[in-house]
Amino acid sequence: MMSFFNYHMPPFLNVMGAFYVLVAAPFLISFLRQGYWRGVFSQLSRELYHYRLWVIPVLALELLLIKFADLPVTLWVKALDDNIHAYTFWDFICSCAEGGFVAGFLFTIFMLANYFNKYKLSQVARISLMSSIYGGLANGVLKFIFNRQRPSIGLDQWHFFAFFESGAKHFGDLMYAYNSMPSGHTISTLAAIMPFFLAYQSKKIRIGLVIWALMVNFSRVYTINHWLSDVVMASILGIIIGVAVFKVNEFRFKK
Repeated sequence: MMSFFNYHMPPFLNVMGAFYVLVAAPFLISFLRQGYWRGVFSQLSRELYHYRLWVIPVLALELLLIKFADLPVTLWVKALDDNIHAYTFWDFICSCAEGGFVAGFLFTIFMLANYFNKYKLSQVARISLMSSIYGGLANGVLKFIFNRQRPSIGLDQWHFFAFFESGAKHFGDLMYAYNSMPSGHTISTLAAIMPFFLAYQSKKIRIGLVIWALMVNFSRVYTINHWLSDVVMASILGIIIGVAVFKVNEFRFKK
């Protein structure tokens, strides 16, 4: 068991995230009734088929990262933090990418856009919220399948499928300690960012979105919550999910 750091999410972010989720729940139900989910699985299938030739190269990349990069990068960021002591900052970035906080932020954009009659922004915020939810669902399924040990628990980058090991793990362990691949923060963030990235052509907006995505990705590795390969896989999946959800709902702000 490794215990590199002791910092945790600021309580106010937890409370804010939970509050936003409760307030936004009726609106989310309304989005579902309006059909923001329709056609997403079909579009995802089309996207995966379109990029089918990339499956083997991506899997090969993941294996190479696991074998040659995961452990060295983890040890490097630990040594880096021993010198610059920036963990608190990067863990705060992680906190801002928590699912509840992201949902609350998108809900706020949606409400403000409605108030100021920004129809396109309102629609994109809805699409982004649904995309983030799909990212979270995919993340949950894949975490259960892989059951990979987090680097903060042990430095064995090949430790997968803990659920099937002899000697049952506690449920809490399976929910966190052996829940590393993919990165939930990353997949939800990329899925939420893509609708904005595709809907707006502004270079400033796109650069800002890319910088934020890179910061979230780096924060998950820097805080020893994930291996590099977890973040890379989550980024690819988040982009695909975001593109699929955007494509099936793009017509909503082009009426």
